[in-house]
Amino acid sequence: MRKRLLIGIVGLSFFGLSHIFAADWKTDIKVNLFPATLYIDGKAVSSSDRPGYYYNGTSYVPATIEYDGTMYVPLRLIGNQLNKQVGWDEQTYSAWLGQTPDLKKNTSPLPDVPGSTGDQANDAVAANSTPTAASSASVQSADSANPLMKPLIPKSEAPAVAGPNLYQVRLGDTEAQVIAKLGKPARREPSALGYDWLVYNKTIGTYVQVGVRAGKVVDIYSNSPAARLEQVGIGSTLQSLERKYKMDRKVSFRYGNSQIEMTNELKERPLVFSGDTALIFYLDTQNFQKVTGMRVVDKLVLLQGGFYETKWTYTGTTPNFNPPPLSPEEQDKITLAHEKQSLDLVNVIRYRYKLPTLTWNEQASEVARGHSNDMAANHFFDHVSQTTKLDPFGRLKKHGIQYQMAGENIAAGFPDSIEAFHALMNSPGHRKNIMEKGFTQLGVGVVADYYTQNFVTPQKQ
Repeated sequence: MRKRLLIGIVGLSFFGLSHIFAADWKTDIKVNLFPATLYIDGKAVSSSDRPGYYYNGTSYVPATIEYDGTMYVPLRLIGNQLNKQVGWDEQTYSAWLGQTPDLKKNTSPLPDVPGSTGDQANDAVAANSTPTAASSASVQSADSANPLMKPLIPKSEAPAVAGPNLYQVRLGDTEAQVIAKLGKPARREPSALGYDWLVYNKTIGTYVQVGVRAGKVVDIYSNSPAARLEQVGIGSTLQSLERKYKMDRKVSFRYGNSQIEMTNELKERPLVFSGDTALIFYLDTQNFQKVTGMRVVDKLVLLQGGFYETKWTYTGTTPNFNPPPLSPEEQDKITLAHEKQSLDLVNVIRYRYKLPTLTWNEQASEVARGHSNDMAANHFFDHVSQTTKLDPFGRLKKHGIQYQMAGENIAAGFPDSIEAFHALMNSPGHRKNIMEKGFTQLGVGVVADYYTQNFVTPQKQ
């Protein structure tokens, strides 16, 4: 199961370069990321084949970052070198190295951090003028010890007679019912979670995506201005959600033989239940946390997608909530679907703000795919390629794209284009590119979970 631990997003416009990292707090800060090599007692501790990085067991991550004159180092890296335990307690917001402290002695609540959901699983502690450790300890999921177990899907329960609907579509509806209500979709595209998206984009003001698996609806999403879900519409406030739904930091529910617990993200994308149906409301943190997108999602999809940090207990057979394996051909089709959906989502938000919609630029998309592939294959995350040393503008020019204006957004670590889009919109620099009135075209390149968006306005001939 995918674990959502740390997602970095970098935004670049024609004005210049800005580095922005978004962790679970989703607070934007400017940091300097450079390939510094860390030494302890004269011994280099970062990876020898990737200077300035170390391997955390799943991927290469920076060994150091610099923020406001202070150097930050992952606490796990220090713990590994000193052979000491690293821990994190989310109830008291305490991190430690070595012996586990007696946290019962400290019961004073910590103040809220602006922009924080209160669910941060990675923390950093600063000290003036000295290298400082930052915790990056991950939460172990129940499936970690059984990575080869085949997915166990409990028998589907009969859908409720009525439930929350989005554009009159409910979970459990048949594909025939969807087409009877909404008509024939503009596109049918695969998702990475084993179902197909029916994409309705012919009328941008009523844009909606309907996920269908085995002939039944399992996922519904819209960010269009006409979307409404149980009296909640685009522009509804967080306060109105809090009055209507039970909003808990920990969301618990049963699925088959498992008791599930998810860590909510109340300030950015709260997960709530209406009866037995899971709803996700995407909030616009740059516009007073108003609702800007909504999703009705099947429990299995919610588990397979890794949308939230998840723990579970079970009785009997060990469950495995990994998404189904994909062939290279299936993965190629899915990434192309993510690219097309990225354009749709950008155009819907531009339509809502009365901005000109963008047209597809295949040349710019090829450049974007090349950069996403470069990042995925060579394990880096930056606008400047570590292999070619070209920046976004150099890549565009190398491919013969002449522009008046250009900008680039990159993102990584998201399960689908919907999640990536909302994270980008909640970051000021990336939002500026998406909402720039002067841009006329967009090319998107997706490889695995690496996203590159190239915004361009071609030179006039």
